[in-house]
Amino acid sequence: MSHAALVNVGLFYVVVIQPLLLVMFVLAVSRAPSGPPDSAGHSVPEPPAPEVSASQHAEPTRVPARLPWPPADAVGSSSETGYVGRHGTRGGPPWGPAPKPPDAAW
Repeated sequence: MSHAALVNVGLFYVVVIQPLLLVMFVLAVSRAPSGPPDSAGHSVPEPPAPEVSASQHAEPTRVPARLPWPPADAVGSSSETGYVGRHGTRGGPPWGPAPKPPDAAW
């Protein structure tokens, strides 16, 4: 195709096709039902929730304690003694441990 033919196809796309797509989008949005996107036109009944006996308390799973990262010996192992990389900090993070929930039995 010659340069003039490509320009004509491009202009046709910009002048005709793009405005048609824009009009179709605006019409689709204006005719869409108002309301939250998760509200259905007809409600579908949800399956009943399984019944759980109050006497069966699930034992909470305990997550093993994580080791501090990076290890204490890794920070000072560089040949540059005064350099601390962006990823490594000395002494741990600037915040303390998270508070325990008030209803926690542990």
